[in-house]
Amino acid sequence: MMGYLKNEEATKDCIDENGYFKTGDQGRIDKGGYLKITGRIKELIITAGGENVAPVPIEDNFKEQCPACSNIMLIGENQRFMGALITLKVEIDMTTGLPSKDLMAESKKWIKNETGLDLKTSDEACVNQKVFESIQKAVLKTNDLSVSKAAHIKKFKLIATDFSQPGGELTPTMKLKRKVTEQKYQKEVNEIYQVEAKL
Repeated sequence: MMGYLKNEEATKDCIDENGYFKTGDQGRIDKGGYLKITGRIKELIITAGGENVAPVPIEDNFKEQCPACSNIMLIGENQRFMGALITLKVEIDMTTGLPSKDLMAESKKWIKNETGLDLKTSDEACVNQKVFESIQKAVLKTNDLSVSKAAHIKKFKLIATDFSQPGGELTPTMKLKRKVTEQKYQKEVNEIYQVEAKL
């Protein structure tokens, strides 16, 4: 684009001196020489130690390790370590768009394979020690794929209600509203960091 009509300041903010448009994306060049988008600059989490952590690649890696997971949101802004809020795949009420507490077949199957348990609801799963331990294994595998120790997930909380657009956590394009979600689950976030502080 040539710029914003009659708004030179906005044009300067988004187009650099060489004419390149600043998208706000973060990326890296892969082994094949291709640019891979790894996240959004505005989504970067800056820890108390000054480390910049891109949450999206870590969240995507975790979802590969834990097929029962619907959503994961990394937290850790100005904290000493990374934490995460994790939801499981549940059935969605097609009339309201709200998530139910009934686990989807994929979640039930993963839980059965990992723990031997036949659980039906997210409420049951989120308080079950064997489920917690299985998710902890997926977290450890995810940490093995992380680029630095600062990006390791140290603690997590399971949330029984999946994130959704009607619930306020997701945009119409299903992107995570990080600040809104963190505020909504502030109690769980506080628990993650208070537990560490007592050790």
